[in-house]
Amino acid sequence: MHEAAVYLLIVGTLLLVWVTDGLPLPTLALCLLVASLRIGGLTLSTNAGCAVLIAVAAGAPLYWFFLRSFATLDLKDFLLAVLLVFLLSAQTGRDFAAVSSYCIWIMLATLFPTSGPQQWVLLGGLFVWFLVVQSLNELRRSRESQKNWKGLDGWQLLRPLAVFTLVMVLGVSVFAGAIYVLLPRNPIAAFQFNFKPFRRLVGFSNSVRLGVIGELQDDQTPAFRVRFLQGSPPTVIRWRGVGLADFNGSAWTNSNEVWTESAQQGKITVASDAQRRKPGERLYYEVLTLAEMDRVLFSVGVPEFVYLPEGRLRINGEGALRQLSLQEALPNYSISGLLDRDYHALSSDTNASLGPELRQRYVRLPYVHPRIRELAEVASEPSKGPFEAAQRIEAFLRSRYTYSLASKISGREPLLDFLFVARSGHCEYFASAMAVMLRSLKIPARVVTGFYASLPEPIGPWYVIRSSNAHSWVEVWIEGRGWIVFDPTPPGSNQPKMSATRRWLLKMQDRLVVMSEEWMGGGSGLRRPALPKLELNWGWIAAVFLLGAVVLGAVLFWWRRVPEKQTVQSEATLAYRRYLEARKKQRAPNQTARELEQSEIVSLYERARFADDKGALLDLKRLVTEFVEKSV
Repeated sequence: MHEAAVYLLIVGTLLLVWVTDGLPLPTLALCLLVASLRIGGLTLSTNAGCAVLIAVAAGAPLYWFFLRSFATLDLKDFLLAVLLVFLLSAQTGRDFAAVSSYCIWIMLATLFPTSGPQQWVLLGGLFVWFLVVQSLNELRRSRESQKNWKGLDGWQLLRPLAVFTLVMVLGVSVFAGAIYVLLPRNPIAAFQFNFKPFRRLVGFSNSVRLGVIGELQDDQTPAFRVRFLQGSPPTVIRWRGVGLADFNGSAWTNSNEVWTESAQQGKITVASDAQRRKPGERLYYEVLTLAEMDRVLFSVGVPEFVYLPEGRLRINGEGALRQLSLQEALPNYSISGLLDRDYHALSSDTNASLGPELRQRYVRLPYVHPRIRELAEVASEPSKGPFEAAQRIEAFLRSRYTYSLASKISGREPLLDFLFVARSGHCEYFASAMAVMLRSLKIPARVVTGFYASLPEPIGPWYVIRSSNAHSWVEVWIEGRGWIVFDPTPPGSNQPKMSATRRWLLKMQDRLVVMSEEWMGGGSGLRRPALPKLELNWGWIAAVFLLGAVVLGAVLFWWRRVPEKQTVQSEATLAYRRYLEARKKQRAPNQTARELEQSEIVSLYERARFADDKGALLDLKRLVTEFVEKSV
């Protein structure tokens, strides 16, 4: 009864896993096969069970690094594999008790990715059945430990059962309640929520302040992770964050910002019909935000659709995308849009023209030293228009100035010091200098902040973009073409200089985090539904049960046809049982053969049974045969 109850508990555990997160067909087939073999009589020794467990543990990293493209497995599949090994190795009551306890941990693990009434009702029923299993285990233990066992009679047996049930009910209820109330559905998200270092600020900023930033640190904090769902990404990508239009001499900001809130939720259209009809390559990608960046959404090319799992989308006049949400969770989102591999046409409507008011805003400057205007005229000559002037100023800054993380530029006139004294600085100075030089020539320009990075080696489908990849560049308005990207910073300047050892350590760290998130159910970045839709395909279910019945029948048929290998001990036991049947005697479960009687047959049986004496076995068989013949 105890073992049958454990089998039912395992079936309920598989049902809970299937309802919560699905059960792949290979895993289900393996479970049916192992159950069939166990029912057929196959058991593993302790040493063989340990060897199989070691093989499963060694197979997990091998699968992660080499076999993920051939089969889709996650943490629950490996937990179920360990459960099957425990089932095959179970021989005593203590072993089956361990199997039932392991089922409870699998049940609790299934509630981390998603949870809802359906799962909790099923878990409650399985927990009640688990108490029944443990009660049967207590009865079995008492029967095996007590020589004169009297069944259910006596307070001595009922008292430990009552105490055990009460402790289990209170303990598991408190533990499950704490998990449900205190933790979000994703344990990685809980870790990020409770520990601020995982939400620290990074190099990206929604403003640029010159002269107040000293030496920049080579910070390798992960800013976000991205995976591409459609399209082929370029090797070097510019992630646009915020456009800045107002300059006061030392800082770029957006004064009197006007934000437009989208009325849509979920899938949001952010481009015009004309833009969406344009031919060209589209790029669809998903972003998992890892650091606090003022809820800015980073885009590539011309965004056309934004997918937000929660909250609303806000867009300002500079094309910045931002999430508005009451949730403290970091924004995770997907964007689909037109990809221009030359990174030029960034306007959603290239036929539009800047009105007089907007044009005045993008050429407005505070007092600028005459030397900066003179330098702009020298750097842009000879040019035939705004586009060629921007190209010449970009090339001038790239070739005449050097990139440096260390900045000793004063805060009074930072651009003047950068252009004529220091002649080196980081990307904010290059972008600000080009934008001001263009504005001094009455060419509309603005500074943009975001990330600019070569795609690193992927971790599965994910690419990690770090704080050190934060960057600033310039967008210039060209009539008939829209906003065009120019980057005056020398190429490759913001690429981190790291040793091979440090690069390897960072890669291993990212790989560990991504692997744990995917196994725990949060790797996609988007919040999974509270309850998955339970769609039953009765055809597949019937086929699986029919296949299981055929496999079980074949295993049982094969098992019965295989002759049992006889040993000295087994043959001695069979001979002694024939002797007891002939004498019409019955031995009590806790009684030895010598306690029942002392005879030559008992002495031969003990020598053959416990000393593996083949000679004694032959004499025992001869005497038993003679005794049986005389009895007849």
